Amino acid sequence: MSPKKTPRHWPRIVLVGLVALLVAATGMVILPRDSGDPEPVPFSESARAAAYEDAVALRESAGRLVDAQGSNAADTALADAVTLLTTHARALLKAGDRPPVESPTRAGVTDPDTPADVVTRLSASGGQRLRDAEKADGGTSRLLAAVGTAQVLEAERIAARLKLPAPAPAGPAASPVPPGSPVPAASDSGGQDAACASAGPATDPAAATTASALAAAVRLEHESVYVYQVALKRLPEAEASEAAKSLEAHQQLLKEAELLTRANCADVPRREAGYRLGEHFTEDPAAALGTMEIGSLPAFGDLIALSDGRTRAWAAEALMAATRRALAWGAAGPALPGLAVDVEDLPALPTPAPTAAGN
Repeated sequence: MSPKKTPRHWPRIVLVGLVALLVAATGMVILPRDSGDPEPVPFSESARAAAYEDAVALRESAGRLVDAQGSNAADTALADAVTLLTTHARALLKAGDRPPVESPTRAGVTDPDTPADVVTRLSASGGQRLRDAEKADGGTSRLLAAVGTAQVLEAERIAARLKLPAPAPAGPAASPVPPGSPVPAASDSGGQDAACASAGPATDPAAATTASALAAAVRLEHESVYVYQVALKRLPEAEASEAAKSLEAHQQLLKEAELLTRANCADVPRREAGYRLGEHFTEDPAAALGTMEIGSLPAFGDLIALSDGRTRAWAAEALMAATRRALAWGAAGPALPGLAVDVEDLPALPTPAPTAAGN
C-alpha cells in the first residue's frame, strides 16, 4: 500500500497562513488600543500660553493699582505698563485662551499688590519669556524674546521713575560668546576653519537662513561702528562719553557676530567703504543714534527666529542691549522689540469674564 501523497498546493496554503499571522501581529503593534490620554502640548505652545496668562494677570494687577492710586507718578508709570501688557496679551492671544478677568469694584477691596510687587513680577515674567525663547520654535521664540525684552526694561523703567529698588537681573545666566574669544582674520574663504570643510553647498542667497541673518547682523555692526565713530566728533562731552562706551560695545558685538558666522560655516561679509548717515544726523546726532539702534532690532529678531543654541542666545542678548541703548538715546521703545508688527492689526482681547466678587 503506497503512502498518501501531500497535495502540491499545501505549501502555498501554509505560506498564506503565515503571512496572515504576520499581518495580524503587525496590526496589533501598529494600532495600539487608545489610552484616552490627550496629546502632549508642544513646548512652544505651553510657553506662549504661560506668557499670555502672565501678561493678563500683570495687566490686571497694574490696572487695579492705577484705579487705587489716582493721578500721581505711580499712576502714570503703571498706566504705561497696562498699555504695554495689553499689547503683549493681544500679541500672545490665540483662539481658546481664557479672557481677562474683569476688575472688581474698588469699594471695600483691599489689594495686596504694590508698585514694587508689580515691578518684581514684571521683571520675573520677562526673564521667564527670555529663557523660554531659547527653546521655543522659531516664530514663537521671536515673539517671546520681544515680550521678555520689553517687560524686563519696563520693570527697570518703573523702578527708576518710582525710586524703587532695581529688579534682579533677568535673562540668560551667561554670555553665549565668552569675552576675549579668538576671532579668525577675514580671508577670501571667509575665515572658515577645517570643521566647515565638509559643509554642503551654499543655499539660495535670497533664502532666510541662519547664515543670511548672521550676515545681516555683521553688516549692521559694521555700520553701527562707523556711525558711532562719526558721532563721537559731533556730540557734547557728556554724550560723547556714553557714545564711546556704545562704540566699544558695538566693536565687541562685531567680533562676536563674525565668530558666530564662521562657527556656522558661513562667509563673513566685508566692511563697506562708508555708510550714508541719516538726514538729520548733523543736527541731532544723539537722536540719530537712537533711531539707528531702533532700526537694528528687526535684524536681531530675525536671527532669533532663524537660529538656535548659542547663536540664538547671543541674538537675544544683542536685542536687549540694542533696545537699552535706544532708550538711553531718547528713542521711544517699541512694545515688541525685534518684531515688525502694527499694534492696530493685533486681535482685540476677548470680553473680560466677571469675577466672583459681589456674588
